[in-house]
Amino acid sequence: MLKLRRPHQAFNCNLLTLMVMAWLLGGCAGQPATPPVMPLTSEACTIAWQDVERQLQQVGIEDAQGNPVPGYPYLRVDRTLADFDLPALTPPERHDWLHHALYNGERALRVRLARLKKRHMFDPGWLMHCARQQLAALATDSRQWADLVSNVQVPDAYLDWRRTIGAYPLMRPILAHQVRGLQASQVKQFGAQADNSGARQFAPELPAPDPAQVAPILRHEQSRDRLGLPVFPQEDAEKLLAYHAPHLIMASDKSYDRPGTPRWQDSQWVVEPPARAYTLVTQVRWQNQWLPQLVYVFWFDERPKPHPLDIYGGRLDGLMWRITLDENGEVLMYDSVHPCGCYHQWYPLSDRLRLKPGAVGDEIMTVLPLEPPASHRDMSRPVVQLASGTHYVTNVKFGTPPDLTKETTPYQLIHYDRLRAIPDNTGRYRSLFLPNGLVAGTQRLERFLLWNTGVVSPGAMRQWGHHATAFIGKRHFDDPDLLERYFEPVRE
Repeated sequence: MLKLRRPHQAFNCNLLTLMVMAWLLGGCAGQPATPPVMPLTSEACTIAWQDVERQLQQVGIEDAQGNPVPGYPYLRVDRTLADFDLPALTPPERHDWLHHALYNGERALRVRLARLKKRHMFDPGWLMHCARQQLAALATDSRQWADLVSNVQVPDAYLDWRRTIGAYPLMRPILAHQVRGLQASQVKQFGAQADNSGARQFAPELPAPDPAQVAPILRHEQSRDRLGLPVFPQEDAEKLLAYHAPHLIMASDKSYDRPGTPRWQDSQWVVEPPARAYTLVTQVRWQNQWLPQLVYVFWFDERPKPHPLDIYGGRLDGLMWRITLDENGEVLMYDSVHPCGCYHQWYPLSDRLRLKPGAVGDEIMTVLPLEPPASHRDMSRPVVQLASGTHYVTNVKFGTPPDLTKETTPYQLIHYDRLRAIPDNTGRYRSLFLPNGLVAGTQRLERFLLWNTGVVSPGAMRQWGHHATAFIGKRHFDDPDLLERYFEPVRE
C-alpha cells in the first residue's frame, strides 16, 4: 500500500530593464558551513565522514543530483523518495527507503571523490560500509527516524522571489501567449512529411534482446520492494534499456546534428564522437502503483544560431527520451524534453491514456497521441525523427526504420553517472554539471526575457532532478505524480 504526501510591444520595450534586473539579481550565495554528521555506529566512522565532507567542500566539489540530508551525508533524496509519507512508514519500509537513499548517496560520493585533484586516503567502500551499519538503527529507532525525517527536503526548481519582484501574475498572460506560439509551431511540424535525402540514422549498437528474456522482468514477484518501487538487478535494467532504445533519424548529417560524448576541451564543453545515449531507470506513480521509466539522454554539440540575436541557440543541446512501462512491462507513454527542461512533449498511446478533462487549466502542455502498432514487438525500438539544428521531435513511428542513403551510425548505452565524472586531458575528472546543476557555458539569451518565471537560467542545459518544464505554473520532469496529475486511462 502506497503512503504518499500528499503585450508584445510592452514586452519588448521592457527588455533592457529586465536584462539589467536579471544581471543585478544573479549574484551567488556563499558556501554554507559543513553540517555536523550525526553519530554513526563508531567514532571512527563519524570522523571519517566528517573529514571527507569537509575536504570535498573546501575544494568546492559538489554534485547537485539528489538532495543531501543534513547530518546524514551518506543519504541523498530525490522527488520520489520525498513523496512518501515518511512518518507513517513501518520499520521494514523505512529500511527499503533508506537503501534507495543510500544508493543515491553512494553514487554521489564516488563521483565526487573521483574529481579530487590530489591523491586522497578516503576509501569509498569503507565509508559506505560505515553508512550501511547505521541503517538498522535509523530504521528501528523512532527518535533517530524522526530526526532524519525532519531534515528531508527536496525544494522545487523555481525561485519564487523572482516571480514576486518580476510581477509574474501580471506578465503571465504575455508569457502564455509567447509559449503557446512556440508550441503551435512545434505541433505544426510534428508528423509532417520529412525529407530524408540528407538524413542519418543512429541506432543502438547492440541488437535488441529476445522478448522472451525481457517480458518476465517486471512480472517477477521480487521486482518490487516493500515500498512498491521497481527494483531489479543491473543486468535486467540493461536488458530493458537495450530492448526499448530508440532509433534516431536526424534530418541532416551536420556536426551539430550528431549525438555524441561531452568532453572538456579548450575551456569549454564540446560534443564529439562516439555516439552515446546516457541512461537512467526512474519511476512514476500511477493508479496506486510505481511504474518504471527508462530515460535516454542524447547530447549535441550546439543548437546553432540562425542570427546573432537568436535567443534559443548556444553551446550544447540534447534530447531526453523517456518511456513509461506498465506493471507488465508494456509501453504506456513516451515523452521527451530537452536537457534545458524546455519543449516537453507527451506521446501517450491513444488506446491507453488520455488527458483528464480540466486537468491542465491554463498550463501549457504539448500532447501528441500516438496510434499503437499492430504488434507490441514493433514498439520495442521506436523511430524518433528530429529536426535539424533545433532538435525538435518531429515524428515518432513504429516498425522498421526507413532506408536512408547514409550509413547507420551505432550508439552506445552508457550510465548517466558517467556525466558526473568525465576524464579530461590532464588525467583528472570533472563533472559536466556545476554545483547548481547547470552546465557551464550553455546559457541562452532567453534568460533575460524569462527570468521572472522563476526558472534558473532558462534555456541552459541542466542535470537530472533540475528540469523545471513549465513557465506557466510549476512542473518538473521528475515529478512522481505527473501521470496521475494530467492523465487518465482510456476506458474500453
